Amino acid sequence: MSQKLAPSIRISFPLLALILQCTIIVLFALFIDYRGEGPKKYIATYPVFQDVNTMVFLGFGFLATFLKRYGHSSIAFTMLLAAFALQWATIVEGLLFDFKNFKIQIRIISVIHADLSAVSALVAMGAVLGNTSPVQLLLMTILEVTCFTVNKWLLNILFQIDRKVSGMYLHLFGALFGLLVSRILYRPGLKNGHEKEGSFPISDLYSMIGTIFLWIFWPSFNAALLDMDREKAVFNTYYTMAACTVTVFAISSLFHNKGKIDMSHIRCATLAGGVAIGLSAPLIPSAFIAMLIGFSAGAISTLGMKYMKNALELYLDLHDTCGVLYTHGLPGIIGGITHVTLLSMPSVIEDSQRKTMYADYWPTAMLVTMAMSILSGIITGFILKLNIWKQPPDLKCYDDQAYWEYPHLVTTF
Repeated sequence: MSQKLAPSIRISFPLLALILQCTIIVLFALFIDYRGEGPKKYIATYPVFQDVNTMVFLGFGFLATFLKRYGHSSIAFTMLLAAFALQWATIVEGLLFDFKNFKIQIRIISVIHADLSAVSALVAMGAVLGNTSPVQLLLMTILEVTCFTVNKWLLNILFQIDRKVSGMYLHLFGALFGLLVSRILYRPGLKNGHEKEGSFPISDLYSMIGTIFLWIFWPSFNAALLDMDREKAVFNTYYTMAACTVTVFAISSLFHNKGKIDMSHIRCATLAGGVAIGLSAPLIPSAFIAMLIGFSAGAISTLGMKYMKNALELYLDLHDTCGVLYTHGLPGIIGGITHVTLLSMPSVIEDSQRKTMYADYWPTAMLVTMAMSILSGIITGFILKLNIWKQPPDLKCYDDQAYWEYPHLVTTF
C-alpha cells in the first residue's frame, strides 16, 4: 500500500508553510520600511511591474500545465512558490542591498527584483516538476532564492556588477540549479519514462496559453530594471523573439521525419530568444543583430530538445521535466557569451564607456554564476533527498490526486 499512495502531507506541509509565513510576517514587522520615490517614478514603473507579475503568476503557471494529469499541481504550485518566493526575496535582497538604519527600504523597483528572483525559483522548479512534494518545493524555493541573491551580491562585491544587470543571470542560475537538484533526486524507477508524464492535446493547448503570455510580456521583462535604454531593450527583445519563433517552427518541421511540428518545441523553444537577449537587450544598436541572436537561440534550443533530452536522461540520469535546459539553460549560456562578445567589440556598442567598463570581468562573472548554481544545486539536492520531506513514490509522480481533493463525478443517463 505504501508504494501505491503518496505519503500524507497533512502535518508536514501546513506546519512548514505556516512557520515560514509567520516568520516572514515577523521579519516584515521588524525590518521593512516603505520608501516612496515620487509619483512620476511609480507611475512610469508600475506598468512594467504588472507585466512581470503577469508573467510570474499566469505565464509560468500555464506553461507548466502540459502534463496530462498534473495540471492542478502545475498551476497552483507555481502560484504557491511565487507568492512565497517574492516575500522571501524581499527579505534577502533587502538585507544584502537595501539595508539602512536597521531597516529594509522597499520601493517599486524592490518588488520587481523580488519578482525576478521568484522567476529564477520557478525555472528551477520546472526541472523537478511532478516528482517532488510540496514540502520539497518550498524548501527548494528558500534555498534557490537565497543562493541566487547571494550570487548577485558576490558579483557586486567582486566585480562591481550592478544587480540590475547580474539579475539577468536568473535563467542560467535557475536552470543549472534545478538540473543539479534533479540529478541528485533521480530515481531508477523513472528511468524508462512514466505513463503519466506525457501530455494530451488539451494540456498542450493550456501550456501554449502560458507560452503566449510569456512571449507577449517578455520585452517588459528584459527592460523592467532599466533606467536608460529601456526603449531599445523592448525593441531588441521583440524582434529577437519574432525571429526565434519563426526559426523554431522551421527547425521543428525540418528535423521531423514526416515534416510535422512538435508542440513541445513551440511551447518551450520560442521563448529561448527572450532569454538569450536578456543581458544584451539595451546594448544592441541594430535590430538585425538581435534577430541573429534569436535565430541562433531558436535553432539551438529546438535541436537540443530534439536530440539531447533523451540522451541526457539515458546516459547521465538527468531528468528535466519541463525542458528548462533548452528554454533557459542553453539560451542563458548563449546570452552570456553574446554579452561578453559585444562588450569586446567597440564598433558594435554605441556607448564607449559601457563597452569598456568591467568588460574583462564578465567572463569570470558568468563562470562564478555557473559554479554557484551547480554547487548550491548539489547541496540542495542532497537536503531534499532526505526521507522526511515526503517525496512521492514512483507510481504517484505526475499525478494530481496525490495532493488534491477531486470532486466526485456523478454521471446520469
